[in-house]
Amino acid sequence: MKSSVNLVVIDSNFILLPFQFKIDYFSEIRIKIEGHIRFIIFQQIFNELDSKRKRSPKATNFARFYDSGLLYLEENKKKYEIIISKDLKRENETTDDFVIRMLNNLKIESRNVYLATNDVALRKKAKLIDISTIFLRQKKYLSIERA
Repeated sequence: MKSSVNLVVIDSNFILLPFQFKIDYFSEIRIKIEGHIRFIIFQQIFNELDSKRKRSPKATNFARFYDSGLLYLEENKKKYEIIISKDLKRENETTDDFVIRMLNNLKIESRNVYLATNDVALRKKAKLIDISTIFLRQKKYLSIERA
């Protein structure tokens, strides 16, 4: 039987939101979704952000937003149920394809699975597999698009 827990997968660009756009996404999502919420961040997402940092060491804004995003995660671990999943992409898989595969797996577990991302292409892929998305609208507030 499927769980009634709301599973919210956090994509890489959401990790940068708190200081880039002054958005407290955990509390915003908490307000918008009723019931128990479990936030999931895949290790693959951190790996992608780490390699982006290494590729562009001169991108100091990115590094600052990323460090601040990690600090925001750490500060919210006691307040929200945040799971860092050790899952990684397969050798010939893109990170987007990996995220879609993981979302499909989570749909088996729970009735309510959401993807928090600002990536338009990834949102479209999620919609194709009936996953609701959470995204930033007008650089000010979060919006939910139900599948």
